[in-house]
Amino acid sequence: MENKRIIEVIIDKINDGYDDYEIEKFLERQEISLDKFDKQLEEAKNKILEYKLKTYPKQNKLAFIISLSLFVLFFFSFLIVIPILNITNGLVPLSILGAFAISLSGFYSILYYKSWKADFIEKVGKPKLNLQTYILVSSLPTVLLFFIISWNSLEGPGHNLYKLSVTSKLFKLFFP
Repeated sequence: MENKRIIEVIIDKINDGYDDYEIEKFLERQEISLDKFDKQLEEAKNKILEYKLKTYPKQNKLAFIISLSLFVLFFFSFLIVIPILNITNGLVPLSILGAFAISLSGFYSILYYKSWKADFIEKVGKPKLNLQTYILVSSLPTVLLFFIISWNSLEGPGHNLYKLSVTSKLFKLFFP
């Protein structure tokens, strides 16, 4: 087998999750000479990194922009628009959906923040959502958002801010 084909096989095996030892054993079983294995492996890893550096910045930046846009959209709609509509039926499921949507899109925004930089791509590649980390990090904010959304929907938008005199303090801050 020629060198180019061997490098393509190594790239395929790396993409399938094989480690260096498993790739070496696979090539031995295929009766391919391993005298240049280290050089071929390094070349395959460089091609993979080159491909990642070419494609991942656009994908990661797009994922960040979309997740941040969804975060702002969900935050605005569930805390301002839906309370204005004065929906009382199905308030609990709506609050659960809103809290989950806001926390998930916010988590994705944090996950993809600055993931388009070359050093991040070299170290991590593409960020992956780890369910355990998401539950650990987002459980408390999700519960708090649930109560804020339901409380805001029951009292009406802006009522809670007025009641807490946050609005008057904000006006005094901007207009002394």
